[in-house]
Amino acid sequence: MINCNGKLHTSILEGPEDVIQSLHTSFSVEEYLRIKKGKLLFWETHYFRIIATLRRHRYFIPMKYTMSFLKDQINSIVFENLNEKEDELIKFQFIKIKDETFFIISSKSIDSFEKQIFKTYSLDLYKEEFILEGLFSNLSSVNSTIREIAKSYANENGLDDCVLLNNQKKIVETLYGTLYILQENKLMTSNLDSGCQDFALRTIFNEWISKSTRFNLVEQSINPFELQKSEELMIISLNQGFQFVTKYRKTTYAQKRLTQLSLDFTSQIN
Repeated sequence: MINCNGKLHTSILEGPEDVIQSLHTSFSVEEYLRIKKGKLLFWETHYFRIIATLRRHRYFIPMKYTMSFLKDQINSIVFENLNEKEDELIKFQFIKIKDETFFIISSKSIDSFEKQIFKTYSLDLYKEEFILEGLFSNLSSVNSTIREIAKSYANENGLDDCVLLNNQKKIVETLYGTLYILQENKLMTSNLDSGCQDFALRTIFNEWISKSTRFNLVEQSINPFELQKSEELMIISLNQGFQFVTKYRKTTYAQKRLTQLSLDFTSQIN
């Protein structure tokens, strides 16, 4: 089931012709959200990110795009596909047609946050192209081409993931989410000035860590050499949940302290 500008369809092909054409030919703004047991997570944070992103891309924002209106549009899909045993990933896509803004909402089932899959997960640096540092790169659409090229690089080299660098050769993030680096009781992640995407999940998780006394969260510019000096590496994203890195080049990592941290975080999500 798809919500195309407020109307439900069983297929995108049932939507207006100009909307279908624009999906293939026009730029779009996208936001991914997660449904847990029928409930939309972190909606307020997502909403303000959506509105800010539309403004920065100079989209017309209709007055009806209130927090409650857009949430109702998402829920219309959730209620049609409701399965309380599964999590869902919601894709909220905005397109511009003759200076008017249209949206399309779709969903797919994904594993829950609580389901932790322990497997070999290797990564390396991607150094062929660089993300520009600065807040403009926080927008997910800005460096999408570089990410797609880097995914091909990872596949060609038998890697599960790659660490993206900015033009100052500092860590930005990985292809699939926000990177966290554990050194003793210090948990490091790249700051927004580094050019990482300003994900809603990143914001929520960082706020939660900052209130905890277990680790000292440090958001800063990070040199890639820190990876080899670290005890554990973790990647978080709405799609994959928590992914623990086992290998970076010749360095291997444990999966202990951050594993428990992820369990503690997911247990308090409701």
